[in-house]
Amino acid sequence: MRDQYGMRSVSSSEFAAQKAVFPLVSDLYPDWRAAYEDRHAHRDLWFHAIRAYNLRPGRMLAEQILEANDIYTGMRSRAEFERSRSLFDLVVWVDASGRLPPEPRASMELTADDAGWVIDNNGPQHALPGEVGKLITRITDDWVLSDAFARHG
Repeated sequence: MRDQYGMRSVSSSEFAAQKAVFPLVSDLYPDWRAAYEDRHAHRDLWFHAIRAYNLRPGRMLAEQILEANDIYTGMRSRAEFERSRSLFDLVVWVDASGRLPPEPRASMELTADDAGWVIDNNGPQHALPGEVGKLITRITDDWVLSDAFARHG
């Protein structure tokens, strides 16, 4: 969506590494990038660090990411999802369940049922842009219809 349609995006894992995770593990890693590179070995720690970050006073991670970006990719917590749901026009699930093992429930509480749209990412890599294009067409059609209704409604 970023490359084909110019939507602004940031890696939520890199963003979380700087804001939520590295401050907790700064004695174990020389910098946030090293913590980020080791994230797959500590999914449970990352999940809980982000959850704790979102419980502190102030803006949640989703609010901070969306301040300068159109897309938040990678939300995993049910509590964060419920608290920030109003920030999103559409929740999209990218389904790769046919080619990747499922995420452990300890680090992923959301499912495709939480989404308003599912992108199929189980085919060959060259098919993904077409699947994203279906979503963009739907968004564009909905926007045109709602805009026309607002003008004539």
